[in-house]
Amino acid sequence: MEAECREIDETGSWNAVYQEIRQQSCELPCKVAKLPENKNRNRYRDVSPFDHSRICLQFGTNNYINASLIPVEEAQRNYILTQGPLPNTCGSFWEMVWEQRSRGVVMLNRVVEKGSIKCAQYWPQREERDAVFEDTNFKLTFVSEDMKSYYTVRQLELENLSSPSSGVSK
Repeated sequence: MEAECREIDETGSWNAVYQEIRQQSCELPCKVAKLPENKNRNRYRDVSPFDHSRICLQFGTNNYINASLIPVEEAQRNYILTQGPLPNTCGSFWEMVWEQRSRGVVMLNRVVEKGSIKCAQYWPQREERDAVFEDTNFKLTFVSEDMKSYYTVRQLELENLSSPSSGVSK
C-alpha cells in the first residue's frame, strides 16, 4: 500500500483517485443524511454517511449522527469515521462513543484552522474540568493532558448520567 501511495504521489494522480472514489460512491445511497430533520446535524452538505454503514444511535428521538462504522479486517477491528461535532451534536457524539464502546478518539484537525471553525469544542478544557451534555445526559470529565509538539493526548472519563450503575468509561 505504501508503494501504491508513493506512486500516486510521484505521478500527481491523487485527483484522479479521488474522482474515481467519488464516482463509485455516487451509487450508494445516503438518504437518511439528507432528511430535513438531519440536515442541521451535518457539518458539510457534501459529506454524508452511506445508509448501509451509518451508525444508528440507540436513545433519544433522533438516531442520526454523521458517522460510519468501518470494518478493517487486517486490523481485526472496526473504526468509526465521523465529522468533527457541531455545537448541537456534541452530546450525540459522546452517546455514540458510549454505545460503540470506543476506547479512544483520534482528532485529525484543530478546532480552528486558518481562521475557520472545523469542529466544536466537544471536550472540557482543563480549567472547566467537566462538561455535561444535557440533551443526551452524558458527563465528560477532564482527567489529564499531555501536550507534545505536534499533538496532545487527553484522558477523559465519560459517564452515562441516565444509568449511573452502567459505570464510567475511560
